[in-house]
Amino acid sequence: MSTSERLESPRDKGSPFLYCRTSFIAYGADPRFSYCLYVPDEIRQICVYVHGTYRDAAIYRDQLTDFAVRNQALLVCPLFPAGLIDPLDVENYKLLLYRGIRFDRILLGMIDEIRQRYSVSFKRFMLGGFSGGAQFAHRFAYFYAERLTALSLAAPGRVTLLDESLNWWSGIGDAERLFGRAIDIPALRALPIQLLVGENDDDDITIKKGDRWWVPGANRAGVNRRERLDSLYRQYQQIGCDARLEAIANCGHDWQPLRDATIRFFEESSISE
Repeated sequence: MSTSERLESPRDKGSPFLYCRTSFIAYGADPRFSYCLYVPDEIRQICVYVHGTYRDAAIYRDQLTDFAVRNQALLVCPLFPAGLIDPLDVENYKLLLYRGIRFDRILLGMIDEIRQRYSVSFKRFMLGGFSGGAQFAHRFAYFYAERLTALSLAAPGRVTLLDESLNWWSGIGDAERLFGRAIDIPALRALPIQLLVGENDDDDITIKKGDRWWVPGANRAGVNRRERLDSLYRQYQQIGCDARLEAIANCGHDWQPLRDATIRFFEESSISE
């Protein structure tokens, strides 16, 4: 290859740390937030995976890199830091809205920034998350299902039921008022959805009245992750969603045993835009 041909590569227009396995990159519109990526040689689709409460975004990026390479997927792992506004807070992003911060809009802005940086024209993407990340992901999908090609939910602790008799976050009664967007049920029906949980992920996580995140209906879906995911699955079935539920044997609240099932689902759902 000649020097002139080599210099035409977009990889030569910036630091090598912005390609393949990237460093963390500040989100331009709000540098409190950042993301790490895996950028393949050719990009045919985008996959976003959201961290849990420990915020170990790079681990999910590294664990999903083989999927990204095989499927030419630009892998995006956002970092929503703890301690925003309240130094003791670790929950913020999970409910999409926290003290005026709209985490749904933060993610959409990141995607637009990344699309521009890497010259990606398509707007739809796969979305997944573990634990707190799955909390974020299923709530995001309620408002933006038309932007998604697949949704993988691994062991969320608190779920939002499609129940208009309950207000946010346990239900959706006031969701349109809070977010300025209606929940698009037809778009949800068209979305492939995976629900994953460990068979032994049955610790009691009852939310007691007086707890910081208690709302009416907080425990209606169940008292542990298995029960809550079962409740969500039944609701998705009732409205005609393309949803599948899988309980992984010999697994508690741990993403590693769920990894292969996550990758299999993404590959089955993989499309080129």
